Amino acid sequence: MSQDEEPLPWDAGLQNERTGLAWQRTMLSGLASGLILARLLAEVSLTLAILTGVVSLGAAAAFGWVALRRFRLNARALATGRHLDDARPAALASGLLVLTALAAVGYVLLA
Repeated sequence: MSQDEEPLPWDAGLQNERTGLAWQRTMLSGLASGLILARLLAEVSLTLAILTGVVSLGAAAAFGWVALRRFRLNARALATGRHLDDARPAALASGLLVLTALAAVGYVLLA
């Protein structure tokens, strides 16, 4: 960079890093919510508790894989200057939220 050029006001890679960290926090909070719910369900139905725990672990693992893949695709897109548009991580987060809510409703109805 020469003396005449001004530096850019942002680093494009930092935005991707912040987004990746946000997806990790979302995954961990979804997993924690599912496991807490599984613990509460254990007092009502052990089968439902185990099913909820297994689904929470599977959904969190899938969510983590999608988030990591998304992070890598975004990094590659930023490096090449192309646009990446994908709604799968948001759809997976919504699905995890719906599953947790359904399990919570099951707990309230059975308790």
